[in-house]
Amino acid sequence: MDPFSIFFGTLNGMFTFANFALRVNEVGSEHAVFVRTIQVVRNDLAETERLLSIKPIQVKLISTPSKLEWIKGAVYSTKSAMNDIGKWVERARVDQQTLGKVSFNSKLRWVFNDHEKLVNRKTELSACHQQLSNVLGFLITLEEPSVSSNPPTYHATTFFEDTVSPRQQGASHISESREVSLDCTRFPLRLARSRVGV
Repeated sequence: MDPFSIFFGTLNGMFTFANFALRVNEVGSEHAVFVRTIQVVRNDLAETERLLSIKPIQVKLISTPSKLEWIKGAVYSTKSAMNDIGKWVERARVDQQTLGKVSFNSKLRWVFNDHEKLVNRKTELSACHQQLSNVLGFLITLEEPSVSSNPPTYHATTFFEDTVSPRQQGASHISESREVSLDCTRFPLRLARSRVGV
């Protein structure tokens, strides 16, 4: 046999093995992505079901039967897609919960069997989630704001920072410091950064 053929055959085998080892190593992070996706869809589904349980919304939906069928179809297809993808994610989730990591057997099964199926299921779940998001948008417009005699508590209205990214929080502090003081000796770094973005 030609020495070059042996060398390149061995090199190809090494690259194939390295690719396999890399894919096995990434199973935990890929699994986490699927779990987070499922959780987002689950939250939207719970909100949809909450809205559907409100009597005034039910009354409005009875007058539009075509929308009601559309909503039922979206909820049903989303639940089916979640159940489908859940079957494939469950094995790794149980390993993660009981062992603190995904077992090697589950990783191998993920790489050779489950991953391709999960990619297809995730595509289906994404399409169903898009339809559910449209339903949620429609139902939110039907919800009447709650009229309470008491104003909201201080605690209920002050934690907007939790939803704003740290970068945006820094940007708001930069713009506040520019508006509050033009003294460059007090805030030289903040003003310098704000000029770059302008």
